[in-house]
Amino acid sequence: MSKQIFTLIGAGSTVFTPGLMHDLAQSKLSNEFEVHLYDINYESAEIMAKVGNRISTLHNSKMVVKAFDSQREALKGANFVTTTIAVGAAAGWKADLEIPRKYGIHQTVGDSVGPGGVLRALRHVPALVSIAEDIADVAPSAWYINYSNPLTANVRGITKYTGVNVVGLCHGTMHTRSKLLADLNIPDDGVETIFAGINHLCWLLGIKRGAEDLYPLLKETVFKSGGDKEAAINYDEGVHSPVSFDLFKTFGLYPAPGDRHVAEFFSGYLSLQESGELHWGLQGGLNMTELYIGEKSDLWDELRGQADGSIPVHKRDNQEAERLVSIAEALITGKSHVELAVNVPNNGAISSLPPEAVVEVPALIGANGVTPLRVGALPKAISTVLTQRSQQQEITVSAAREQSRALALQALYLDPLVASYQKATGILDDAIEFDPVHLGGFVK
Repeated sequence: MSKQIFTLIGAGSTVFTPGLMHDLAQSKLSNEFEVHLYDINYESAEIMAKVGNRISTLHNSKMVVKAFDSQREALKGANFVTTTIAVGAAAGWKADLEIPRKYGIHQTVGDSVGPGGVLRALRHVPALVSIAEDIADVAPSAWYINYSNPLTANVRGITKYTGVNVVGLCHGTMHTRSKLLADLNIPDDGVETIFAGINHLCWLLGIKRGAEDLYPLLKETVFKSGGDKEAAINYDEGVHSPVSFDLFKTFGLYPAPGDRHVAEFFSGYLSLQESGELHWGLQGGLNMTELYIGEKSDLWDELRGQADGSIPVHKRDNQEAERLVSIAEALITGKSHVELAVNVPNNGAISSLPPEAVVEVPALIGANGVTPLRVGALPKAISTVLTQRSQQQEITVSAAREQSRALALQALYLDPLVASYQKATGILDDAIEFDPVHLGGFVK
């Protein structure tokens, strides 16, 4: 097998990058892997390269990890390109939550939809399209695997403005599947599940074990366990989750991936109790997001120690990048692999959604590349929700690419959490003032 080059843009990702390198080093093909790391902060790439080579040695692999100070040089000869960038870093994400909060808009994550998702897309789409343009120029046959949020808008931007092979990956649906099976006390052996929708609002279309339909059992269990609007703070998804129960009851299908994500697609869940905490147990989702944003510096201290050898590197299993490695192995060897959920242009995979929409569906990976599996039409009410959202994100993508203030305001106004031109204007102007480097093009 010829050398397989994996280029990671945004190598300073403190969780994903070490996980990816552990997973790559454990692949049966890893001896032929070469990993190129690039980050706008070259020191971050250098530290990660040192950690990566220690990880390779730990797993008795011949995989080589190199740091680059040029994105185009890192991309040359790449077979696979992965992006985990965060334009605006943790401070930008924090502002995506705090600025809308000034206008009475409360989000649990703020990285996919809601005003935070729109602002994040305005920063990320131009950066990711620029990376895709470099890929088209120096590594046109590479597979571009994007993890950066907002996943749907980012993948749509890449497909709309470039011709590269792109797939968006998110671990959320996989986590929901595992949690539901655990709650139902069903071993993950021979269970077939089909999820379809868009990223962070996917729907379980079917769950079977052989000829046995498990959906009635799921419904019975959820209806016994969920549904309390005044539930205590919820830190874990599963059959007890009140928002997922409410959506199941309303639309007839179970949503993924967890209350903290799916709640942001609708206008009625993210309100405050008299205590100042969110209803529906959603304060737990916000607490988790704020904790994640705040823990970045502590992780860097550990990584620096691993890079210089003062802290040991331990073997780690079940990393978030494991799916990327499985996909890469299938594309390299041609041995077919069915992936639970990929984000790709629709083109009829969900017949009731626009063909250009980016959807999250199962796919067959192998010698013919990435082939989305056709799941047919979704129920009309669900299709309506997803179509409206995909069309709003189409406007968001155009706004980001064209640096159009008018389109950016439309995208914000059309979000159910905003639904006010005055709030949209205030949010956009405050975001521009906070980050003129990335959003200065949207000034009046």
